[in-house]
Amino acid sequence: MMLLQFAVENYACFADEVLFSMVASASTEHSCHVIQSQAGRKPRILRLAALYGANAHGKTKLIEALRFAQSLVVFGTKSGQRIRTEPFRLDRQWCQKPSRFDFLIDHQGVEYSYGFSVDGERVHEEWLFVRKTARESRYFERVTTADDKVTVEMGPSLTGSDKEHRQFLKFVAQGTRPNQLFLTEAIDRNVEALKPLFGWFRSVLTIVSAEAVVQPLAVRMNQEQDFVAFMAEFLRNAGTGIDGLAVEVEPLDADRHFSDMPLELRENIETGIGKGTIFSVHRPEGQSLTFYRNDQGELIAASLKTLHTGKDGVQITFDFGEESSGTQRVIEILPILADAASDERVYVVDELDRKLHPQLSRLFVSTFVNRCKDAQRTQLIFTTHDTHLMDLELLRRDEFWFFEKDQFGVSSLYSMNAFKIRPDLK
Repeated sequence: MMLLQFAVENYACFADEVLFSMVASASTEHSCHVIQSQAGRKPRILRLAALYGANAHGKTKLIEALRFAQSLVVFGTKSGQRIRTEPFRLDRQWCQKPSRFDFLIDHQGVEYSYGFSVDGERVHEEWLFVRKTARESRYFERVTTADDKVTVEMGPSLTGSDKEHRQFLKFVAQGTRPNQLFLTEAIDRNVEALKPLFGWFRSVLTIVSAEAVVQPLAVRMNQEQDFVAFMAEFLRNAGTGIDGLAVEVEPLDADRHFSDMPLELRENIETGIGKGTIFSVHRPEGQSLTFYRNDQGELIAASLKTLHTGKDGVQITFDFGEESSGTQRVIEILPILADAASDERVYVVDELDRKLHPQLSRLFVSTFVNRCKDAQRTQLIFTTHDTHLMDLELLRRDEFWFFEKDQFGVSSLYSMNAFKIRPDLK
């Protein structure tokens, strides 16, 4: 379930194609950072990548490109809706051209080469090729003409030999709108062969923005004691002063919990919280509340607490919001580490070091490596300004990437591996 490559062209600050790769070089340094693929040509795949660059040079825009592609695949479009792509605007020759997104994915023993080019009106092209062995097979190639005629050519690896199945796929292709991806349409029509690829976009690719919370912590901590224990141990080792974590759970009291909200908004929130829906608010005084329905259908208010040990040995409870912003940030992203040893995800984190001390950033990265070293297929890709992480004792040279923007506003991307650097160089 790993990302091998991602290429983007004519999107935001990227004009000509920019290629980001998680395929490992032949280097033998930090061998535990490399996973051997079982798919296609069996490349060696990196666990980590650190993306560096000055402000406004393209780090976040690469993540936004990933998010845009993911959203278009998973959620699709409505009839007549514009595709909200963002072509490069500082050169008129690019403004009228489509944006292009290209993925190479290793997933469940299969190598998928999938991509598409789109503008605001239509999906111009879309393609999917698959390698289960060294030989590549075509699943489909799609083209949309200027008069919005959609043509999908499918290979035998997708259609199979069953006549009814071929006719069904032809029907799906005929029903694909110009502004809709064929992959998305096929999933809506329950095409089984394309579900693993769609599942990678929906469940494996996990994008965490600089302000985002990875998971609703209070809900999970109320249900998983092992998760709480891991979080508390990391925070103790990190020297945060926190000795434990707890969750206070109580029935929702609208008059008390929503006292400062208009009645209409309060009622909308209460009726809108269905089973599986989670709603969070942050109080100015530092309290963070999460609302959800339990298995009995009751509305529950949960608040995250931190535990500190006083001078007399007694534990004192603090609200989550009373902790420093750096401590709050590391708690919010700790689920990445907690799940690294058991889950299979591709985490893409913008500004991993945001509000973190350099030693804490380093501890986070090294802990990720240690928890994944037993061949777990989880990746961590992150942007950062923290040069303390730029250390060949911590990461491989092919795990460092750099963004640069030229005088015309065009961003480019290159790997440290492109340079000959002595292994002992600091």
